[in-house]
Amino acid sequence: MITARLPHDTWLWTAVLASRERGHVCNGRPIRAVRHEGTGLARVGVYDVDMPAGTLLVATPAGMSAQGDGPWGGRHAAYRLEADGSLTPVAKDDAADELDPEGALARLHRRLVLAAGLDFGPTRIRMPEGHGYEAGTGTEWRGYWAIVEKTTPKQIWLRGPSLAEMQEAGLPISPSDSPEAIAAADAIRSAA
Repeated sequence: MITARLPHDTWLWTAVLASRERGHVCNGRPIRAVRHEGTGLARVGVYDVDMPAGTLLVATPAGMSAQGDGPWGGRHAAYRLEADGSLTPVAKDDAADELDPEGALARLHRRLVLAAGLDFGPTRIRMPEGHGYEAGTGTEWRGYWAIVEKTTPKQIWLRGPSLAEMQEAGLPISPSDSPEAIAAADAIRSAA
């Protein structure tokens, strides 16, 4: 049994993965405070946690029991339970990957596509005339890869490639300026 302390206006929960695709880590089963100590702003909830050190937990503001719809459903935060009862913050992506290691590559791919300003459906982008993009080709776009779906003289429609398309092309799931991505792109160009 590990004793943890949290501010009195915070609730503690087990961590669950609500969305495998998005990596949405949220609150699962509640862990109730066994007592409260202190007064005023120094008041804390004392939790006797019957879980091993290293377990992922989620803390939410008191009164927030909804798992939420956003990446954190409001103000959910993931923590790792330490042997001394302290809670170490864990990034949401790391928490999702720990709860579901098999889906980590797909979530990384999704994050990279979104970071490039794309989605998995076509996005229209205005370009200067004579832009040089060709429909049906792949290209580097803002740090990742994109598929050019359609072009006109002043517009292009791009989408993020699926994970299967990336693997079929032999491109690593990493930013397009990483050494492994540059080497893979060079190998593809030389084979063409």
